[in-house]
Amino acid sequence: MESRSAREGMYRMYPRLLLPVLAVWDRTRMTVRLSIIMVVLLVPCMSAVYGFVHFAQGQITFSEREADGNEVLLPALELFGGALAGERPDLAALDAAIAANAELLEDGTLDEARAALTEAAAGDTTSGADRIAFGEALAAFITGVANESNLILDPDLDSFYVMDMEVVQLPRGLLAAARAAAPVNPAGTALVAEQAVYASELTTVAANLRAGAETSLANTSDGALAGRLAGVERVAAAAERLAAEITAGLGGTAAVDPAPLGEAVTAVTGDLYAALGGLIETRVDGFERERDVVLTITVVGVLLALYAGVGLWWHTRFHVGHMVEGVRAIAAGDLAPRPLPAGRDEFGDIGRALGTAREKIAAQEEDLRAGQDAREQQLHTSLTQQQRSEALLRERAKEAIAETASTIAGELAAVAGQVDQVRAATNRIDERMASAAEITQSVVTRAAEADRVTGALNASLRRVAEMAQVIAGVADQTRMLALNATIEAARAGEMGKGFAVVAGEVKDLATASARSTEQIASTISSLETDVAEMFAAIGGVTDGIGSVNSATLELRQIAVEQHDLVQGLNRGVAETLDRINTMVDLTDKLERREFPRFPDSGAVTLVVDGERHAGRLLDLGLGGLHCSVPSLDRLGLGAEVTAEFRVGGTTASLPATVAQRSGDDVRLRFTEVPPDVRERLSRHLTTLGNALT
Repeated sequence: MESRSAREGMYRMYPRLLLPVLAVWDRTRMTVRLSIIMVVLLVPCMSAVYGFVHFAQGQITFSEREADGNEVLLPALELFGGALAGERPDLAALDAAIAANAELLEDGTLDEARAALTEAAAGDTTSGADRIAFGEALAAFITGVANESNLILDPDLDSFYVMDMEVVQLPRGLLAAARAAAPVNPAGTALVAEQAVYASELTTVAANLRAGAETSLANTSDGALAGRLAGVERVAAAAERLAAEITAGLGGTAAVDPAPLGEAVTAVTGDLYAALGGLIETRVDGFERERDVVLTITVVGVLLALYAGVGLWWHTRFHVGHMVEGVRAIAAGDLAPRPLPAGRDEFGDIGRALGTAREKIAAQEEDLRAGQDAREQQLHTSLTQQQRSEALLRERAKEAIAETASTIAGELAAVAGQVDQVRAATNRIDERMASAAEITQSVVTRAAEADRVTGALNASLRRVAEMAQVIAGVADQTRMLALNATIEAARAGEMGKGFAVVAGEVKDLATASARSTEQIASTISSLETDVAEMFAAIGGVTDGIGSVNSATLELRQIAVEQHDLVQGLNRGVAETLDRINTMVDLTDKLERREFPRFPDSGAVTLVVDGERHAGRLLDLGLGGLHCSVPSLDRLGLGAEVTAEFRVGGTTASLPATVAQRSGDDVRLRFTEVPPDVRERLSRHLTTLGNALT
């Protein structure tokens, strides 16, 4: 966030117009910047060179096409001059030239002119209208060749006027001579004006030939051109003579002879061809030479620029790399001498400034180191004294804790013995009360059963009393029956005597039954009285036993509570003993913390049974360390491990035992610390303590 703010602040200092490119430069390395600049500079340079080469090549191609047209014009003009001289036309040379330069006719634009020329050559070209037709066909063909081969567009004055002689003036004069040499109308009408025109044409051609030659010679550097144009004067003179002859014979019937002009043209055609070809070749050579010179200069310049650019790129990369390395080394605290730029450029200035800064920082570091050593020595001395004082305090605390713990442990041991005796007595009381409760419960159960049996007996006596009452009722009825039987027997007289005897027996039986019933009722009444008394007695006994049972249960509950109380007392004594033992263990912890520990955040590796477990330090001391090791799942107290950690720039590997373990946190006690490791560890701890203060 701070770097971004600083960058934004720097952007506000940049010129607004340069912000886009400066933003790009801020995000690229110096060598990349140079590469981009080299490419950007090479692109327009190569584009310009390509454009020039393309233009030069176009001019060369343009001129080479002119040379091709000049080769076709040579046999055509020779044919024209030969026809005026009275020769039969032979198109073989023209056909060979056309075949050698077939690209001029590849688009078909000259096919019609070529066909017309062939057709005209089939006639009598030595005189008359056929010669005029042949001349007109040749003139049209020559004009077409000039147009197709760019001759008509020739850009130079010298070659342009030579081309004008070949393409325009000579065909024009030859055609005028052919027309002037045509048969004359015997009447002489309508021919005088034409002959005058032809004479004027020839005079104009002669003047144009001389003017063209003068202009070409005045605007050329070709020394051979004057010799090649020497025959032009002969052609001009022949044209003037023919014009004069035509003028002298105006109105007459005699025909003029164009043969001298044709012979002069045939004689000069080769020189004109050589003159125009030389000028075109010179122009092509100039374009090629200029192209080659520009290409050579460009290639050499590009190679030199690339050479210089690569050198600058390497120079910049080399020196920037050394400067960055030097700055990073200084930032990392490495003040060892390093190669830095020493030239006269800005890199050299920066290198010398870095060297000066490094020397000053080294001197300051030396002063700080001396002060640090002195301070560390003081801290080490004070730490040693503090360690001694702490050791003495720990020793006294250990003795006091051990003595107090021993005394309390002895007293608690005695209390624990008495508690054990009380617990044993409570257990016996509890067992006796449990037996008494069982017996009381059994008696209560039997009393309840006797109460139930007494109730059943009382119910049975009631049923017997009811039966006795029934029997008494039966006896009363039997007595009544016997009385009735006696009355009836008395009425019967003699016949009823036997029946009277039976009636008397029945009466006696009823009487006996009544007496027995009275005795039974009396006995049952006595039994009911006894049963009622017995039921009341059993009820009293049951109530008493119930009270005894309630009291027994209360005693049982009291015994259980007493047992629980004894158990709680026993647990309290046990916990107190554990705490006392913890206080005793505290002396061991005080022993383990014989040396102070300081917070540390380095890496640590615990080696357990050959397996390595990575973790991080939490604090470190001469006697042990505290670390967090997430990957270590099971590690019991007292387990032996090897602790590896960095001390004084080297790795220390110390055997240790686990003193305490809680989750990922592991506290270790060193079992053996070599003297050299102890020295480095002491210095490291002094540095940590110095940082804390």
